[in-house]
Amino acid sequence: MPNDNVQWAVLTGASRGIGKETAKMLAAKGFGIILLARSQKALSVLSEEIREQGGKSHYLSIDLSKEEEIADAQSFFASFGGKIGLLVHNAGIVKVGAVANMDPADWQTMQDVNVRAPFLLTRLLLPLLARPSQIIFINSVAGLRTFAEWGAYSVSKFGLKALADTLRQEVAAEGIRITSIFPASVDTPLQDTLPYNWERKNMLRPVDVARAVSYCAEQPAHVLINEVHLENNAGIF
Repeated sequence: MPNDNVQWAVLTGASRGIGKETAKMLAAKGFGIILLARSQKALSVLSEEIREQGGKSHYLSIDLSKEEEIADAQSFFASFGGKIGLLVHNAGIVKVGAVANMDPADWQTMQDVNVRAPFLLTRLLLPLLARPSQIIFINSVAGLRTFAEWGAYSVSKFGLKALADTLRQEVAAEGIRITSIFPASVDTPLQDTLPYNWERKNMLRPVDVARAVSYCAEQPAHVLINEVHLENNAGIF
């Protein structure tokens, strides 16, 4: 594990989509990247790609829906000698359906991954974050307004907003900045799982969200960006 002057960023959902683009962009800006996701193979490939481009990277395969795996990650981070200056909560899942038809297990899994996991990981890492540092929550337009068939997802994202807003008040005096980013629909592999025929060329691209993360991360320590709202000029879908 490193013990140097590199500023490290911890990034969840790092193996594809927004997470992958964000990892590459932050690495190009000089951050060391700690990649978290389920797929060890995808993480290994991305980590090697970052290193080949001259960056620094480590990875940890973890299923954020399982509290015991988040707890097990404590030893990984406790032994990490680097200075963690940025935590990006990007991982998330979605299943759609009317409230009357939603499987309670699917509902609970969304709450576990989309809001409970960020809570648990934040609680684990807060003592290890540098001062000053920053936590960025990748939220969604569904964390600001509701849509039919998106109830479970919106509940989790409204909860994530509340978590970020509360945390901002609690840690500001410690020099930890909290930012929420609310993108409209993004053309990621997640769209492949949804039963809609949306025009994906009109959606945001993962790199659009990555640029927002990078912009926030590059601001001086006294600059607080509470929220960033991103929409495509063509509309939210």
